[in-house]
Amino acid sequence: MASEALTFLTMVLAGVIFIRLFTYQRKGASYRWGKSAIAVVMMIACGRLVIQALTGDLIVPPQFWPFVVLLAVFAMAIVRAGGNVACLVRPDDLPWSGADRRHGGGR
Repeated sequence: MASEALTFLTMVLAGVIFIRLFTYQRKGASYRWGKSAIAVVMMIACGRLVIQALTGDLIVPPQFWPFVVLLAVFAMAIVRAGGNVACLVRPDDLPWSGADRRHGGGR
């Protein structure tokens, strides 16, 4: 029973990720081929998970529940980013330490 539920949840989460990435619209954002390639690879992987789950080739064992949790967190991040992979891998989004302000602009 748990295996069927985890397999179904994996299929749904992979479908959510695929659809959100597929329906992304740039709306003036700059095109970056590397990040677009990452999005395409992610869509291929998620599409493959959905197809394998639908054909019965994918069965998620109960001990793989952490994978499903990680997939859920990743799906929430993709949806929150609006399907923009660049928002997930942008290096300038690191937490601000406040060192610039405390030391007068980093001097």
